[in-house]
Amino acid sequence: METQPPPQAPDPYTVVHDAPKPASIKVFGILNIVFGALGLVSSGAGVIFFIFLRSTELGQEIYSTMDAQFSESHQIFLQFSSCFGGILSLILLAFGVGLLRERNWGRTGSLGYAAFQLLYTVAATAVSMSMMKNDESFILTAGGTMCGVLFSLIYPICILFFLTRPNVVEALKE
Repeated sequence: METQPPPQAPDPYTVVHDAPKPASIKVFGILNIVFGALGLVSSGAGVIFFIFLRSTELGQEIYSTMDAQFSESHQIFLQFSSCFGGILSLILLAFGVGLLRERNWGRTGSLGYAAFQLLYTVAATAVSMSMMKNDESFILTAGGTMCGVLFSLIYPICILFFLTRPNVVEALKE
């Protein structure tokens, strides 16, 4: 009678690394690319908008309306934000590619982006609110700004929540 060797226990490394990857990795990779591309389009539109403001009669009317509501330095702040937003969008796009390629640097970069975006949103809102002129439209403008801020914080918070789950961290270990 032949004796068979005892069954071998599966190698823990292959069990963990052969398991299907969490769907959140692909979902956030795609979302990073989509939001990064939209951010690039928005930044480009912002630059074109400021060129339009300086070069047309209608643009001058819009500029004077904005100037009545905000201080003079607010226009410079908006131009800076538009250019800086383009850089952040490129970074987000790159981290999305990293997530789709299932690289840990895509996850850690996305987490860094999310943390920075939370801080930047709060700081930019504070700067923008301080540049508003305190007149009859202040409450309406401030309310709209705060709604926009709350909406813009959703995605970074989701990144921080989903990309720190233990199964995601384990799946992207290199």
